[in-house]
Amino acid sequence: MSETTGFFVADNKIPLKESYVAIPSQNGLSYNAQKLIEFYIPPNVDAFKPKNSYLQFDLEISQDANASNTRLQLDELIGGQVLIDTVRIHSGDKSELLEEIRHYPVHVATKYAYHSNPTLKDLRALNEGAGIWTPDCRGTRGTSKSILTNHKFSPYYEAVTSSTTSASFTNSLYHKCKLKLPLHTGLFQNEKVVPVGLMNGLFVTILTSENKRVFRQLDSVSYERRIPLNPIFHSLNASTDAPSTWGTSSASNVFYVKHDNNNWEVPNFPFVVGETFEFAKVTDRSKSTFDAPAVIKELSTAGSGANKYVKVTLLNAVTPNASLVSTQNFAMYSTSVRAATSYNPTYEISNAELVLNQIDMGAQAKAEAQKDMREGKMMVYDFLSTQCYNHSQLKGDRVANIGIPANHQRARSIICVPTDASVYSTRDSISCSGTYEIKAETDIALHSTQSGIAGISDKLTEYFFFYDGRNQPSLNVDTTKISDNNSIAAIPLIELDKALAQAGMPAMDMSRFNENFCIGRSFSLNAGVYDMRGKDCRLNVYYQNTSSAPVKDKLWCNFIYHIRRINIRADSIQVEV
Repeated sequence: MSETTGFFVADNKIPLKESYVAIPSQNGLSYNAQKLIEFYIPPNVDAFKPKNSYLQFDLEISQDANASNTRLQLDELIGGQVLIDTVRIHSGDKSELLEEIRHYPVHVATKYAYHSNPTLKDLRALNEGAGIWTPDCRGTRGTSKSILTNHKFSPYYEAVTSSTTSASFTNSLYHKCKLKLPLHTGLFQNEKVVPVGLMNGLFVTILTSENKRVFRQLDSVSYERRIPLNPIFHSLNASTDAPSTWGTSSASNVFYVKHDNNNWEVPNFPFVVGETFEFAKVTDRSKSTFDAPAVIKELSTAGSGANKYVKVTLLNAVTPNASLVSTQNFAMYSTSVRAATSYNPTYEISNAELVLNQIDMGAQAKAEAQKDMREGKMMVYDFLSTQCYNHSQLKGDRVANIGIPANHQRARSIICVPTDASVYSTRDSISCSGTYEIKAETDIALHSTQSGIAGISDKLTEYFFFYDGRNQPSLNVDTTKISDNNSIAAIPLIELDKALAQAGMPAMDMSRFNENFCIGRSFSLNAGVYDMRGKDCRLNVYYQNTSSAPVKDKLWCNFIYHIRRINIRADSIQVEV
């Protein structure tokens, strides 16, 4: 055989031309919460490479005009992906639903929690507005690492750069930022070119999320998350040798904070002018309130060298109800959200476009495909997708038998995410007041920012799946160590690792196994498939901790990852699941 022909060399290679085309949304210029964004990809696009295509839009955040100021941003883990509630993809004539991803933020949060590495984290922060750890906003008091402290290089609002600021933090300081999001659907994450021209085009419909699900407040100003990470009270006199106490009989409108947590200059300080706050002791979160609301009027830097401190000037002099002593480590925490009567920030999406990596297959390839279709041949297009099945569970249910209609012909794995089903106001959701407590330890308290998105273990002691007439795996999987925050249990993580690999998002980081708790089961290995048709699939969960009962109602989001097939004929399109 020659060097250019043979068994391992293709003899019909076709040079392809690539370009990018932007498809604008059809049904409006701007969108806010619970609105539909629709895109129509016309047949003249012919074909596009989904893996290189993405959604882009401008985003602007607006605070509630009736509430005090604080810095807000989108979800720290998934960024702008949290703005998408549901994605549906139809064929061009809308005769066939090709794919639907409900509870989209839960699906993406699971992927981003485990399928992650430093490069992906940086890319998601740059393109999608996700959080990222920065040295300028680092903690120095032994808390766990936070990606929700980056106020210095945020895409959402203007940063403070001067050593003195008295400008109130209003909506005028929020940027209109551009986000670039890959769509995490099976079709748009596939490596194979999508033959749009043979499918009469595509309709992509996106339902936006509720306001209360998308916004986050900085960890470094929160009472409920890593309070040792907050600014720590130093004194009223900025004396390094003899710091003065703020007593219960001494009103003051000026105080200074310690250098702890990198608070040695105003640009590093997480609070803003106009924000209200109180103090709490770091060791036990016992509060020290004021006789009147404490409102920040000005932030400045006083002193030099080792005696350089951030100076906080208040609108009015206030008196604490418990003496603030430098040695007892009292931390500031924001009350702008948690003390508001109601708090309803909003967001606006504008200039929404679906950017496609268009592929020109060439006249010869098009003619061959059209000829085959006229002759009655069928094109088969396979892609790895997911479908979500829900189940509600009350916190009083110590044993639950969860039926999952996993009736898929080419199933690969199942990932079950028990999300917090409690109803929170926007105020409580942002301030994390009453949300699920992930752990305490060195953070003192760490409540979830992702209520309804991240999975919670909530005192789960063991589980097993039942399908094909037997328990899977053969022995119940013990999760006590994880749910009690005592240690890491290997078997649940091994099971989850296999399920994630089969779901097309292999685990590269298990550090969020407790913050984003999931139960996984692989139906096969090495990208194989398993026929689940006619098999009764059930998840059995047990909460048998005698000393601690579950504290949250749950909505189980059970994602079945499977190969979905589109059969394309000259006169019809059919989907096999």
